[in-house]
Amino acid sequence: MRTINDHYSRISRVMTSQKPPNIRQKTIVWTGVLFALGLACIGGLSLITDGLGGRRALSDGTVGTFTPIDRECEDSCTWEGTFTSADGSVTAEDVTLNDAVTVRRGDPMPISIDDVRLDDEATRPAAYTADYNWHVPVIKGVVLGLVLPLLAVFCFMLVKRQRSKTVQKSR
Repeated sequence: MRTINDHYSRISRVMTSQKPPNIRQKTIVWTGVLFALGLACIGGLSLITDGLGGRRALSDGTVGTFTPIDRECEDSCTWEGTFTSADGSVTAEDVTLNDAVTVRRGDPMPISIDDVRLDDEATRPAAYTADYNWHVPVIKGVVLGLVLPLLAVFCFMLVKRQRSKTVQKSR
């Protein structure tokens, strides 16, 4: 009966007997590392910015009514429409509604949604319902910003480890 040490030594022999990575393999690994770092920076910051924009709007945004005109669907759907403040002084068109309720492709379009707050400081105006949870995108952005760089460091260390094994083997 084999022990865990037997399996470990067998796996170790297989790993050390591999050929060193060629230029193509190194290019693929480095492209993956740079892609992960870029995605972490851009995606993480985008999610954090969206979440903080929702927080800003919920705390001191203009209160009003959102009238949906269309829905925009990619992975999930969001309502697109016009925001009108409660006193009628502020009107914004092409506003995206961020809501805690999931919108599906076949859902009927509501006539209007009350008690919505506008964030007009964003590049594209966005409205937020009172039940919008701004913590979720911020946490997702932070996790994305931490996990992908760790994955990139893991890939870098894997390549470095493989290279050091081939250098030691050639001596």
